[in-house]
Amino acid sequence: MIGRAVACSFALCLTAPAWASDQEPAVKSVQDLGSLTIEQLMDVQVEGAALHPQSLQDAPASITIITAEDIRIYGYLTLGEALASVRGFYTSSNRTYQTVGVRGFNFPGDYASRFLVMVNGHNMADNVLNFELYFGNDFPIDLNLIKRIEIIRGPSSALYGSNGIFATINIITKTPGEAGPASLAAEIGSFGEKKGQIMAAGSLGKNAKFLLSASVFNNSGESPLFFPQFNAPETNHGQAIDMNGQKGYHLFANLVWRDWTFTAAFADRKEIQPISWGPVIFNDRGTSVNDVRNYVEAAYTREVAGGTLRWRTYYDAFRFEGRADFPLDPVAGSGGVEDNRQAFLGDWVGTQLTYRFDLGRRDALTMGSEVKVDLRNRMSEWDVSPEPIQIMNINRRDRSFAVFAQDEHRLSARWKLDLGVRFDIASYHSGFLSPRAALIYQPPSAWTYKLLYGRGFRKPSAFELYFDDGRSGAPNPNARSESADTLEIDIERRIGKRINLVAAAYGYQMHDFLVAAYTNAGLIQYQNVGKIRATGFEVEINGRLAAWLSATASYAFQESHDYDADGVLENSPSHLAKLHFAVPLRRKFDLSSGMQYYSSLRTLAGAQTTPVYLADFTITSKHLFPNLDVQFGLRNTFNRQYSDPIALSPVVDTMPQPGRSLFVRLITHQAQ
Repeated sequence: MIGRAVACSFALCLTAPAWASDQEPAVKSVQDLGSLTIEQLMDVQVEGAALHPQSLQDAPASITIITAEDIRIYGYLTLGEALASVRGFYTSSNRTYQTVGVRGFNFPGDYASRFLVMVNGHNMADNVLNFELYFGNDFPIDLNLIKRIEIIRGPSSALYGSNGIFATINIITKTPGEAGPASLAAEIGSFGEKKGQIMAAGSLGKNAKFLLSASVFNNSGESPLFFPQFNAPETNHGQAIDMNGQKGYHLFANLVWRDWTFTAAFADRKEIQPISWGPVIFNDRGTSVNDVRNYVEAAYTREVAGGTLRWRTYYDAFRFEGRADFPLDPVAGSGGVEDNRQAFLGDWVGTQLTYRFDLGRRDALTMGSEVKVDLRNRMSEWDVSPEPIQIMNINRRDRSFAVFAQDEHRLSARWKLDLGVRFDIASYHSGFLSPRAALIYQPPSAWTYKLLYGRGFRKPSAFELYFDDGRSGAPNPNARSESADTLEIDIERRIGKRINLVAAAYGYQMHDFLVAAYTNAGLIQYQNVGKIRATGFEVEINGRLAAWLSATASYAFQESHDYDADGVLENSPSHLAKLHFAVPLRRKFDLSSGMQYYSSLRTLAGAQTTPVYLADFTITSKHLFPNLDVQFGLRNTFNRQYSDPIALSPVVDTMPQPGRSLFVRLITHQAQ
């Protein structure tokens, strides 16, 4: 049945390009979103909430937008740093990967697998681990290529399928016409950060426009790092020297021609791990990971028979290669070091077709189908020394098919009802039905009320189902999909033309939560274990408090309970408070600051971290010289010492985070 569904859907989707258009799309002007009033900002179009552009008021979700101007003024260096500024969001780092949490959920070792991260609607999760790994320098898109970041809270499985449980993050990149003049950027920082980027856009004739960007980075990292668990003479008194360096590159290309958009992104990052999975040799620079994330996509959009047809097809590649140096038993001899390697290799293709049309004056229906086919889904492990041994070599390819529909019904001038549903089925996963409903009330006043319900799910990954190395992990082919039911009330109020007030209350319950548990043989196996329940509320005020002051202040309270006897969920802060503001310094500079506080966090070992208060400051020039701009940034200004819960080694359950640091960025560009 799966094979026939895949074949039929591919046949349907591949007929889409037959309606080629000879008309050049109209060129739209780009506004500086940072200068808009609240009324204008509420009309900014967001795409990720309903698969088509709509205003924030009409969107069936609680949404925050980070604009290109925000990225410039606040000097965000990574996607994770930008998301850490958002109401209810927080980040964690194990100095190999940075992860993001929201509404009390960022379980150590989870790697944001219950989030959906997309670039122009393209899902960035891999097909082997099903993780969202890319929030640091491993994110393939440089931030100055981003037009806006859409942060959509709540489940989105009714549109996008697996992983859309807690939030969807849709990154919209600039088009070739929005990228601005060719530029060259150079960046250095306190911890040996070095990065260079070149970007150019132009026309190829015959209505074809292109955007190209390439960047390289080479960071030596913070050193030394102190781990009190290894404070002994034989382990360098707990000092890890030069053990957090990383290097890599990003390549991005975008070509727009008539109704077609072609995108290609290639990224590679290698990082040395101060602490890795399992009992590796401490302070050994051989232990490292290498991540590769590539994709190419063709997308087509055209008005057909009074509706909007959208078709995309893509190829994705994922590579993880890890090396771990383990100490051998002295009795075994052979040099005393086991050089162990792992590789996760994924290649897949997919296609999606949607059609949105009106059913009358008050109804709009969106229908679609999506197919994914694994070309490769391989997990390998082997020893290089003291003697070559093949430990594991598993290739379990998957195929999936989905159909979905969404009805947007205008009940009256003030009431709007959105209903959506999606059905997913796969080769080694049972089918799952994901509903969603949103009731929106917009009275004549400046208020907006939203009552939101959705069910999200995450299917087990190939790693969770089939990983079997015989010595550390055991497979569980009977693992079931996780699901979560979420109910939310969202209220928004415009205060004049400058200020917006947002309040939200939510509750969710997760079923069949998948966690790593030990079997009787002492092996780690992913098992469905009970429920997680959470409730919370959030409040935010944002806007221009004066003509010269732009600010956002937010507070979030969340209470989460898991399946443990004490009911406390790990890495889940109860309180999050944030303040961000930006002011001009004369005519040539902007000063911005981001401050955040979050309460203590529980580790997997049951300990509590200290509460954290962080403050960042950034000074950014605007047209300092015709061809040059400069930016200075100070992070963790007051040099707070703090740690994040991690899940790498049973010996170390927290990772120390960076202290005070400074970065400088120079940007040269063609005069405008």
